[in-house]
Amino acid sequence: MELRQLRHFVMVVDTGNLSRAAERVAISQPALTRSIKNLEESLGVELLERKPRGVVPTEAGVTLYHHAKMVLNDCNRLTTDVRAFQRGLSGTVHVGIAAMFSSHIIDSVATILSKEHPGVSMVISQGFFEELVRELVDGRLDLIFSNFPPAAMPADVTVEPLYSVVSSIVVGNGHPLFKRREVDKSELVDLRWVVADQPHAKEFLEQFFSKDGLPTPLAVVRTNSLGLMISLLSSGQFITAVPAHLLAREFAAGSVRRLPLHDGSVERKAGLIYRVGGVERKSVQLFLAEVRTVCASLPTTAR
Repeated sequence: MELRQLRHFVMVVDTGNLSRAAERVAISQPALTRSIKNLEESLGVELLERKPRGVVPTEAGVTLYHHAKMVLNDCNRLTTDVRAFQRGLSGTVHVGIAAMFSSHIIDSVATILSKEHPGVSMVISQGFFEELVRELVDGRLDLIFSNFPPAAMPADVTVEPLYSVVSSIVVGNGHPLFKRREVDKSELVDLRWVVADQPHAKEFLEQFFSKDGLPTPLAVVRTNSLGLMISLLSSGQFITAVPAHLLAREFAAGSVRRLPLHDGSVERKAGLIYRVGGVERKSVQLFLAEVRTVCASLPTTAR
């Protein structure tokens, strides 16, 4: 098995077409076909299946695809780090973060680390939980800092809780409930909600209402834009559940308000997520250490 064979195989799966894959890797289609055939013979399994609309991986092919992506991404990272050392740098760390931490915790980590270890290069990408985990498993990310939705983690992934995230049910000025002194959860069912367009947000709504025997709201706007969520909330037409630090300016200006609910807060753990055996590199270790230090200095850190 050779790295070029893995690159060829991954490209075929990604494109679903042999001719397009051959163009992408800059070889002829017959040469690509021979490369895949040699890979299948070395493994003793069939990796691809021809369909009317192209080629798809077999069950064995799906397994190889995930491992191959990880191997290729690790090799790319190795090449980048070796070249960085030649330039006197300490390597690069690739970090995925949930949107709620772009201006909270991770900004402090990046500032301190860049000052104390200027040789460390950081690539920090924002995304939603499910997509970040896929990138972590594929080897595109070294680690994730995020809240922990109630989802099962892959077997080779470590979860390290460091911080407690408390979300409140919030409305904007102009909303019918904004000035109410008492609110019952049953009144929230028929309101318009805006939530993250991710499975864990749907699970949150279902669990939040079902524990009181209430139906899940139907009028829900789902979006992958945190800015749009805050804008809709500020319009006074929508309701959501968000951590207070995301709306610090809005709370200070009095444009949003926590609803006075008996059960109006949701607490979740947040922290580091990384692959077992995937954090040995110096740049990653330095970033992990700084995250732990910053979280330990916060009053609501999970201990």
